[in-house]
Amino acid sequence: MTKVISFINYKGGVGKTTTTYHVGCSLAQHHEKRVLLVDIDPQTNLTFLTVDYPSWLRFKQNNGTIATLYSRFQRKLKLDTKRYIWRSPFGQGRTNRVPNIDLLPCDIDLLGEDLGGAIPAIPSQTGNPFQVLQNQAKNTLREWLFLKQAISEVQDMYDYILIDCPPNIYMMTQNALVASDWYVVTTIPEYLSRLGMEILDRKVKEIGRRVGGIATLAGVSDVDIGNLGGIVLVKLRIGGSLLTSQHEAGMTEIQNTFPGMCFEDYTTELIGYSEAAEYRLPIWLTPTSAARRGASKLQYENITDEFLRRFP
Repeated sequence: MTKVISFINYKGGVGKTTTTYHVGCSLAQHHEKRVLLVDIDPQTNLTFLTVDYPSWLRFKQNNGTIATLYSRFQRKLKLDTKRYIWRSPFGQGRTNRVPNIDLLPCDIDLLGEDLGGAIPAIPSQTGNPFQVLQNQAKNTLREWLFLKQAISEVQDMYDYILIDCPPNIYMMTQNALVASDWYVVTTIPEYLSRLGMEILDRKVKEIGRRVGGIATLAGVSDVDIGNLGGIVLVKLRIGGSLLTSQHEAGMTEIQNTFPGMCFEDYTTELIGYSEAAEYRLPIWLTPTSAARRGASKLQYENITDEFLRRFP
């Protein structure tokens, strides 16, 4: 059965896209899982970790992006999600390609906009007051269901669908939460990020209550948000061969606040990840010396092993 997992945080720069990318690639390459990565962040970083700009532009012109898909949803047209999936683009044009992994690309032209937008105004209606209220609830609920509907058309093709969310919890991230079985948070164990974890947890719970209330009013029983499935700690700093005291203390605090949620393994600050991004390859396929040193630590391979244990 397909598992749908979103990677979220309302803060940027916390390794969300890098983690989505490397976990997806490791699932596909090391565990022979069929994987779809869904990029809903208008920064389009996940897409550009995978393909170069000219290739993306050709795909956009010939096929479209998730923005095209959302436009069809708004106009209540058939989505035909398969048309917008980029088959096997990872390592495109190279001998060291990553098999079994596809991409639903985002659109850089959406920068500055919220894909999903605000919930539209509902025209005034007359008639039975409860029926009017229920119709309004159905119209509101529909705005949370775009991604769930799009994914439902293709989910039987994949073992895992991983969604890279924008650094906010606006409507499209809320769509991802509704479409997902679980969500994973990536964070750096520093003061502001630790505060942010508690805020994020509270806000996601508020979204869940809001979605659940609207779904109940609309008479729909199978709409909810995914549960917190784990926290991946990233970019930890090493002093010599040990974690810095600041990051070690921060990690302990997050583990105590969210017992059982933190992955056992984590990533450290490595130049190799930046070099891998430039090559548009996972770190273990990147041919630089810094990437090879980083790859030898098996950080994302170990995280992926636990990912499989958490979401079998």
